[in-house]
Amino acid sequence: MRMLKNIWLILILIITVIVSANYYLRDTSFYLSGDLSELSEVRQKYLWFTITHFSFAALTLFIGPLQFLPIIRKKFIRVHRSLGKFYIVESILSALTVFVLLATVYTLPGAIPSLGFLAIIWLYTTIAAYIFIRKGKIERHKEFMLRSYVCGLAFVFIRLLPEINDTTGIFNFIEDDTMRRTVYEWICWVYPLMIIEFWIVWRKQLMKA
Repeated sequence: MRMLKNIWLILILIITVIVSANYYLRDTSFYLSGDLSELSEVRQKYLWFTITHFSFAALTLFIGPLQFLPIIRKKFIRVHRSLGKFYIVESILSALTVFVLLATVYTLPGAIPSLGFLAIIWLYTTIAAYIFIRKGKIERHKEFMLRSYVCGLAFVFIRLLPEINDTTGIFNFIEDDTMRRTVYEWICWVYPLMIIEFWIVWRKQLMKA
């Protein structure tokens, strides 16, 4: 049973990494090989904040899955701890740069409160994970690391939603494009966090009932 559970976990993590890499490379390639003069004056002014955000977010996206692998946590504890320190620092810096970008380059009004709340929750869950591991509360640490990583995955979810809509038409009832994009900004992190809370908290309570 445990082996089957580990296999499913590895498959999920592999899929997560592949999908994350696809969207990350697609959306950041412009900053590596594109004509940056095409950017607006404001985006050029705060370009390094954007690059910093993407850089730290990348490390968060791709270090995160390694931290959930049982073999690394149990047999390579030093590697797990070192990667964990990188993850925490990178997630905090990535979340902090969100506030700068929201105040400067974001043009979608609905994205500002949504991503602002997301950045605060990302900071909280990441710092909480660090505090719990320092206190030796491993289970709580794991739970908050999972919440933190889901916050980081909002980068992927926000890019999945338009493609899901292209396939299913589930959001076609929202005719205004700005309103639809605003809905995406909220759904991309609120729904995943709700699902994770169900898995971490509600599921355990149901099993104990």
